[in-house]
Amino acid sequence: MASVLITSAATLDSLDVLVNHGGAAEETFEGALEGAARVLQAYLPLLERSAAPVVVNVSGPQDSPSAAAVNVVTVQYAKAFPRMRINAAEQNTGAVERMARIGPDGPTGGYFAE
Repeated sequence: MASVLITSAATLDSLDVLVNHGGAAEETFEGALEGAARVLQAYLPLLERSAAPVVVNVSGPQDSPSAAAVNVVTVQYAKAFPRMRINAAEQNTGAVERMARIGPDGPTGGYFAE
């Protein structure tokens, strides 16, 4: 899978997969919550134009404040946008790539680690 770093939604017409690191590096629950939601919100219009949109919200280790916050964002957005596959995955694991490759029948609203 090829990846492209996009720093501005203004450069795209649509987006099939978003790997969202917006909350992964944050040390507080509030910071991770805001970071993950802010990035996801910015790219939602592009994702909605995709035939099979996928979002992977990258979080810190499972018992960290960032993981808890990213899980909250993931579950709420998965409920609000059922056509999208929106999951959380622990950073630096194969779960990030695995979730980025899921199809339209894959899981949504979950947390995945190695």
